[in-house]
Amino acid sequence: MKRVINFSGGKTSALMTILLKPTVDDIVLFTDTGREHPLTYKFIDDFEKYEGIKVTRVSYMNMTAEIFDSFVRKEKFLPNQQMRTCTVNLKIKTAKRYLRSIGIQSFESYIGFRADEERRVKGYKQYHTKVKPKFPLYDMGISKADVTQYWLTKSYTLDVPSILGNCDLCFLKGKSAIITILQHYPELADKWIADEKAIGATYFKDFSYQNLLDISKNQLSLFELDSQLPAYNCSCTSI
Repeated sequence: MKRVINFSGGKTSALMTILLKPTVDDIVLFTDTGREHPLTYKFIDDFEKYEGIKVTRVSYMNMTAEIFDSFVRKEKFLPNQQMRTCTVNLKIKTAKRYLRSIGIQSFESYIGFRADEERRVKGYKQYHTKVKPKFPLYDMGISKADVTQYWLTKSYTLDVPSILGNCDLCFLKGKSAIITILQHYPELADKWIADEKAIGATYFKDFSYQNLLDISKNQLSLFELDSQLPAYNCSCTSI
């Protein structure tokens, strides 16, 4: 059966991909939301260069820029914790659409959940009856500490705190984490604020990203990004 390796652009999925030793028959798939940290895209480029593994990059409506922006404005709706339309459309449906376009409907889907993420493995929802999910890092007993140690041995790495993985200010990271991120990178708020102004709504029920930016500027304590954890699981699984 065809192997599709879900590559998120982070260290964990990159290690999984390396350990799986992809052949030309496998597909290493990165579904781009357009809201990743710039160093994530650099890491993907470095991964291809140093590992000699091709990463297939796909995006919503085959766009190369302003992907998330276009999605929000087309839908005229802001995703939120209860209705993760961004995950469904920018990740799951985009990946399925690409695979169907090249004639693939049945395949093994490799997902980078680690041994210390048993809850995520057991709570994984399968969106396609012809897809067989595989969790190789979980099966091999590889934890977050193992992933961190592995990348200390490499000549390149993803040089951003883990809280900046996936969409940089994803609402699922929670208000506290977003405020801390904005204390370090206030410019990241611009596109999220623009979304809310364009739609006339907010990602959070009782706060706007402008509110969070204002709080970040007035909050005296500056927490380290490395200590921040998302409030909810914000790692989007493609398929």
